[in-house]
Amino acid sequence: MVVLHAAIPSGIVLPLRGAAEKCFAAVDPIHQALVSPAGASYRFSPFSHSVLLKALLEFGIDSHEDLVAPLSTEGLSDLLTDAMGEPVTCRLEESWVRKRFAPRNARSPYQPNVWHQDGGLGVAFGTEPDAALKMTKLLTCWVPLHPCGRNSPGLEFVRRGPESLVHYTELDDVMLRQRYSADQFWSPELQAGDIVVFLARSVHRTYVTPDMMEDRLSVEYRFFPSQC
Repeated sequence: MVVLHAAIPSGIVLPLRGAAEKCFAAVDPIHQALVSPAGASYRFSPFSHSVLLKALLEFGIDSHEDLVAPLSTEGLSDLLTDAMGEPVTCRLEESWVRKRFAPRNARSPYQPNVWHQDGGLGVAFGTEPDAALKMTKLLTCWVPLHPCGRNSPGLEFVRRGPESLVHYTELDDVMLRQRYSADQFWSPELQAGDIVVFLARSVHRTYVTPDMMEDRLSVEYRFFPSQC
C-alpha cells in the first residue's frame, strides 16, 4: 500500500463530496434503491451502501473530466504503471462511491466490508479452498472524502499479507489474527483528499470501532492492464 497525503486539492474533493451526499440522500429508505433522476441503474447495493461512480454525474458532477479529476494528481499515473508493471486503464464500470456508517447510524441490511482482496473480483470461488484460483489483475486507488480512521470508518490492512488469492473462508478475522502478529494490522488515519493505492492481493476491510460517531464517504477507482 502507498499513501499520498494531501494529494487532491479541496476544489476537487468538495464537489465530489457534495455530489455523493446528494446521491445517497436519493436512496429510497423503504425499497433500498437509488432513485435516479434519469431512471438509470447504477448497481446500488444496500448491503455495502455503494453505487457506481458514474451516478455522480446525475447529482452535481458536470463532466467525465470532473469525475476523474483526482487521477490527474502529479505522479499518480507513473506510480500506477510501476505498480502494475505495464500501462493501466481506469474502468468506470468497476469504480465506486461508497458510504460507510458509524455504528450508531447503521441500519439493516447495511454491513461494513469484511476482510477481502480486490483481486477476487470476477473470480468463481467454490465452497472449498482451491490453490489454483487465479487472481484478477488490478489496482485500487481509494480516496476518502472525509477524515477517517478515528471518528469515522476507514480502512484496515494486513501489511504483509499473502502473495496470492486466498479463499474467502480463510479470511476470517480470528484466523488472520492467529496467522499474523498484531503489528501487521494497520488502520491509517486519513484526511479528505489523501490517496491510498493498493494491490489486488492486499487483504483489507472496513475499519470501524464502536465509539465512532461520524459517517464517511469515499470514492475508488479501479485500474486494469490497458491490454486486457
